[in-house]
Amino acid sequence: MNNNLSKIAEVIKQARSILITAHVFPDGDSIGSVLGLGLALESFGKKVSMVMQDKVPQMYLFLKGSEKIITPQEISAQPDLIVFLDCGDISRAGEDWIDSLVRDRTVINIDHHVSNEYFGTLNYVDAHAAATAEIIYSLLSELDCSLTKEVASALYTGIVMDTGSFQYQNTTPGTLKIAASLLENGVDLSAIREYLYQNKSIKNLRLIAAAIENLNFAAGGKIAWTYLDYKTMEKYQALSEHSEGIVNYPISLENVEIGLLFRETENGTVKVGLRSRARFDVNRIALLFGGGGHQQAAGCTLAGPLEEAIKQVIGKTLSIMEEE
Repeated sequence: MNNNLSKIAEVIKQARSILITAHVFPDGDSIGSVLGLGLALESFGKKVSMVMQDKVPQMYLFLKGSEKIITPQEISAQPDLIVFLDCGDISRAGEDWIDSLVRDRTVINIDHHVSNEYFGTLNYVDAHAAATAEIIYSLLSELDCSLTKEVASALYTGIVMDTGSFQYQNTTPGTLKIAASLLENGVDLSAIREYLYQNKSIKNLRLIAAAIENLNFAAGGKIAWTYLDYKTMEKYQALSEHSEGIVNYPISLENVEIGLLFRETENGTVKVGLRSRARFDVNRIALLFGGGGHQQAAGCTLAGPLEEAIKQVIGKTLSIMEEE
């Protein structure tokens, strides 16, 4: 069941202490949404804990308030209310710490993934929103929270990253109106441009080179896929954040309709990123493997070995492509 934002705003107003979390391997939208809501509620007089299982990637540390995001081990008190942002299901926030925390507590689930499982006590899922940060912007309006420069910059970052700098098909007139409003409230556009697009690490470039070297094709060139094995990640002492954006290289090639990136982790599992052009729904593929996302951008995780994971996903992708 989907609740309205005014109801969610009322529940937030009544809570004294609020824990806000988002998915593992945080990206621009999850971090921007957590910071946007968390900083705004702090100015509203709430006791706020912003918690993520994984560390904030280096490229997002320029956002004011990012130093306030803590790990689950640093939680010092039990909150009245827990807010999940940008999580399709409750396990997306991480393992081992969530279950005991949510027991007997009100849970708010705010997301924009079509695959969301509506796991909250209260849910607001808008699959038409370009980013969860878009929804947080509307929620702050319901809460009568003023937009500070820090809040506006966090939300703008979330929207920029989930729309591919307003290039993806999920960008709507409403998205652009919200972005314009955030700019009017002091977004530091120069800092966002520099840290998001002009501050790449050498590790990222090494991984891009490796991924291009590993590029493969299927379906007569309509599917392009590449991989990064853990040996390569270890060679360059790279973290998951250093592979951000590489999935966009296969889909950027002419005639390619589905692009995939397979990344092997230290424990042998395989993270899969899927991208497509307008005609294909890669969320269908991700759902088959317990993942999810959007029609043109989705992800899933498979058990290794890497070669078997690639075989399974490419096989299903070929089958779905033939159906369509």
